[in-house]
Amino acid sequence: MKKSIILAAASLAAVTLTFTACSKKNEAAGSSSQAQKVVRINYQTGNLCGAPVHVAWKLGLFDEELAKIGQKAEYVPQLEGGATLGEMIASGKVDAGYGLYATQLQAMENGLPISFTSGIHIGCTKYYVRADSDIYSAADLRGKKIGVPGLADSSVMNLKRKLMDEGIGVTADNLEVEFVAYASSDLAIALNNGAVDVIGAHDPIATKGELAYGFRKILDTGIDEKFVKEYCCQQFVTHKLLRENPEGAAAVTRALQKAAAFVEAEPRAAAQLQIENDLVAGDLDFNAALLEELNYQPSRSLGKKTFDSAARQLQTAGILKAETDIEKFIETGYIELFGVPDGYIYDSATKTYKEINGNRA
Repeated sequence: MKKSIILAAASLAAVTLTFTACSKKNEAAGSSSQAQKVVRINYQTGNLCGAPVHVAWKLGLFDEELAKIGQKAEYVPQLEGGATLGEMIASGKVDAGYGLYATQLQAMENGLPISFTSGIHIGCTKYYVRADSDIYSAADLRGKKIGVPGLADSSVMNLKRKLMDEGIGVTADNLEVEFVAYASSDLAIALNNGAVDVIGAHDPIATKGELAYGFRKILDTGIDEKFVKEYCCQQFVTHKLLRENPEGAAAVTRALQKAAAFVEAEPRAAAQLQIENDLVAGDLDFNAALLEELNYQPSRSLGKKTFDSAARQLQTAGILKAETDIEKFIETGYIELFGVPDGYIYDSATKTYKEINGNRA
């Protein structure tokens, strides 16, 4: 202890001796060190269920929350055919965003530097068979071929968890189903042509395929007992933002929670905003109906419970490594930020947001 005090005193003396000589240099550097902080927020076009990001942007919620702490937002698009979200995060091009949390779990285990901060919406993944299929539920999928948007996609993660509950093998040494990756736009064609027995897809592609080909739905994460309180899409922030600007991380989380509450209360207005700003194409009535079908009531506590449950079950399934410290993975993978409520409710009559506090898990 004495040694620490002596060293601290010596360091303080050194700083004092050099302060005068460096003061002019510090004054010059001061203006740059106090430059306004910017939080770079990822967004996607063509993504209907990304409505909260679009709403928070176009209604000024991101700008408003960041302005309260003297900061501002910058919006970074994820371009079709360009870098993936994971690549954009790894290369330091974005600070915050929103998406399917389960799709990022393996990448996070392998070092993708993000943590989730709030659940944003429930239920945009559905699984279909042809109308003449003898498959009626997940319990009938043993030995079947399943088309998905990607082998690490959340549609795979969710279905593997459901199959485990049904006693169907999903581990590497006992895999009783086959997953085949297709471009999202080709999934319905693959099912209709008989290349696969089942497809897992996200809206609006899922519902469009159902309507176009008369597919029969066998599992819907928005209403299935296992997933009905689980948040498929969640807010994330990078570790760099958490480390260097936790206030900014909290501000963008609050903004996205408010935007989600707005979509929950005003799905048609949200759909219209997306179309008018060329963020999502399509028919207003169709888009609004899909947004209304989804649950956009945000919750930090239920989002964390979702992450916890999925991480533990996916480690059992062998998707997350056996040697991963699952407690630490959950602790660092889901952060409760100071100043962020559990969620918000939007009152359409008064156009105000009401905080929801307490743990709803």
